[in-house]
Amino acid sequence: MVIVKGLLSGIRIIELTQAYAGPFCGQRLGDFGAEMIKIEAPIGETARMDFMPNGGPGYQAVNRNKKGVVLDLWCDSGREAFYDLVRVSDVVLDNWRSVSVLKRARIDYDTLKEINPRIISASIAGYGATGPYSEYPSFDGVAIAMSGMASISGYPNGKPLMPNPGTADTAAGLMAAIGVVTALYERERTGVGRRVEVNLLGCTMTLMQRVFQHYFQFGYVPQRQGATSSCSPPEGFYKCKNGYIALGPCWPTICKLIGEEWMLNDPRFADGASRVSHKDELEKLLDERLQHKDVEEWLELLRSEGIVCARINGYSQALRDSQVVHNRAEIEMEHPSYGQSKSIACPTKIVGAIEGVDTAPPTLGEHTDQVLRNILGYSDEKVARLKKEQEENSEEMQKHARKLL
Repeated sequence: MVIVKGLLSGIRIIELTQAYAGPFCGQRLGDFGAEMIKIEAPIGETARMDFMPNGGPGYQAVNRNKKGVVLDLWCDSGREAFYDLVRVSDVVLDNWRSVSVLKRARIDYDTLKEINPRIISASIAGYGATGPYSEYPSFDGVAIAMSGMASISGYPNGKPLMPNPGTADTAAGLMAAIGVVTALYERERTGVGRRVEVNLLGCTMTLMQRVFQHYFQFGYVPQRQGATSSCSPPEGFYKCKNGYIALGPCWPTICKLIGEEWMLNDPRFADGASRVSHKDELEKLLDERLQHKDVEEWLELLRSEGIVCARINGYSQALRDSQVVHNRAEIEMEHPSYGQSKSIACPTKIVGAIEGVDTAPPTLGEHTDQVLRNILGYSDEKVARLKKEQEENSEEMQKHARKLL
């Protein structure tokens, strides 16, 4: 078996991202061995907030395996250093508000490909690179709202509820990473770079493509579904004597397990369409019967019949779960300020590849001197001039930095 360390080793990616979607994408690529150079303005990216210079949980979650560099792209020396990095890099990744902001900063793809024709420019926007909303800012919850996802989250006759924070951002980050790797693969054949565009709205709708397919084929408009599936009940979440359980596809076996075989002959539950129409009644019946036993008893019974099921874990329960522990989902890194820092590991494993040592998210500008001197060959005097100009330009820079998202 061929052993490879860092399958993206040798690929250098400049990351101009903040908040969650862009950094999540960069972290995935860094996990696979790409050299990630995260460039931040001197005031730091938005996710650092009040935790400067180390960054709070939002920053720590999505910025491991990166080098932290401070450059002010709105001053000449900062932009010059950025262009010098573009010349020796493979990808520029950003999640700035719009293409027009990139053009104003003179870091758009048309500019970058003149500097390096092999460069791949990847952007994560809120709504798209063009169109009526392309200049509007966006965040995770806004994309969830516009996509239709919020409309099916919550209980009937109640207000829409927010799904897991980061749903849209995570989807966009993953799709952008796929786009970057695909463009890198194509460049091996053509020798030239590409423009990759991803947006939160489209990625969130992609997560719901099964629900949309029901609408396309049958005209079925899903409503807020509560704790059970709006497409294939009785899949869903149910209360047991000592906790909650998740059921996958389980009809008709579940009727036998709960001792209610009569349900098989009830016209309300005769087929899939009927069970959808009488979803609330079906959910109520199962809730009543499942509360007669503990979660552990049900798991044993259900699994003996081949039914997909699981306990609904809290955070601490999830981390202690034997399968989670076996998968090594929790990793530790040495942070210069926090000491032993924990994180959730990359779930994608490449068989036969040596897993490298993960590095903690960088403090603000932690690797600036290292990158400028070792990669670009800048002298001490040139580094000092750059830092001096950035300090003098700080007020102007802050005005621009607030407009990036």
